[in-house]
Amino acid sequence: MNMASKEQLNKIAIFCDKYRNKNRASDGSLKMSAQEERKSCTNCTHFTKDHTCELNLIDKVLSSLAMENELKS
Repeated sequence: MNMASKEQLNKIAIFCDKYRNKNRASDGSLKMSAQEERKSCTNCTHFTKDHTCELNLIDKVLSSLAMENELKS
């Protein structure tokens, strides 16, 4: 897996349909402030201590975003 930048991790979370914020309580309320709740792989339940996605979606989503950008060019 390629190491994704912080900006890429933010963008991936926006477009990933498996993103689940680990800071949400079971009732759906936020445990942290809105500023701290910015979507990012780093605050997803599937992001591991080893800085990878346990579902192996980082490269897949990045590839999809790259292909979409190529089509727009």
